[in-house]
Amino acid sequence: MPGEKPSTKKQLKTLIVLVSVSILYLIYRYQGSADFFILYLNRSFDYSNAQASAQYYQWGMALFVLGFIPALIIKLGFRERVRDYGLQIKRPLMVLLITLFGIAFLTPLVYLGSKNYEFQALYPLVLNAGNSPAAFVKSAAFYFLYYVGYEFCFRGFLFMGIKDDIGDWQALGVSLIATVLLHVSQPQAEMIMAFLAGVAFPLIVKKMRTIWPVVFIHAYAGIALDYWIIMARGGFSYT
Repeated sequence: MPGEKPSTKKQLKTLIVLVSVSILYLIYRYQGSADFFILYLNRSFDYSNAQASAQYYQWGMALFVLGFIPALIIKLGFRERVRDYGLQIKRPLMVLLITLFGIAFLTPLVYLGSKNYEFQALYPLVLNAGNSPAAFVKSAAFYFLYYVGYEFCFRGFLFMGIKDDIGDWQALGVSLIATVLLHVSQPQAEMIMAFLAGVAFPLIVKKMRTIWPVVFIHAYAGIALDYWIIMARGGFSYT
């Protein structure tokens, strides 16, 4: 607004980001959920197909509600460049190295996690992902959409959107709280990893000015966990 103090503009922007993230997550949690799809949108009488479609719907809604809508707020509301919220890659070699390091670090942890009975009872979220390699690839592709939306919302829009006002470390704390709260119903081992990621991922985004390393690292962890759980069950069933 003309004549408004810069500090007031930053505070208003922080308020808009925090309120927007809260509302958007509520929409995603309820109208964007697999349960919502089953109750109101499903037309299939085949349980396996319906369950898979519901999960694909939820992951697609994550990209739309948590990714696309915040991008519109940035572009049309803040009149800023969306790529400045973590979508650009200025140092591709460093991004690649950090991504590979993160994947290498997580690989043994994810593999061991696939032996955990709590994870085996919960994942893969798409129940027929183990039917064939094609079904797994389809599941992984939709799963990746979820991670793009999630990371853009919480590490791009939220963290990068408020740090100039309240400070880098305070913004990290807000992002960390959001990350932990969103995992409260998950197994304890996943909660611990979410806490560690809640600290490490904003630091990577702060340093590199991009969300892409954390998108790929996070997506790798989820998709690889599904794969190894399927392998632990005997591999693809081809049914």
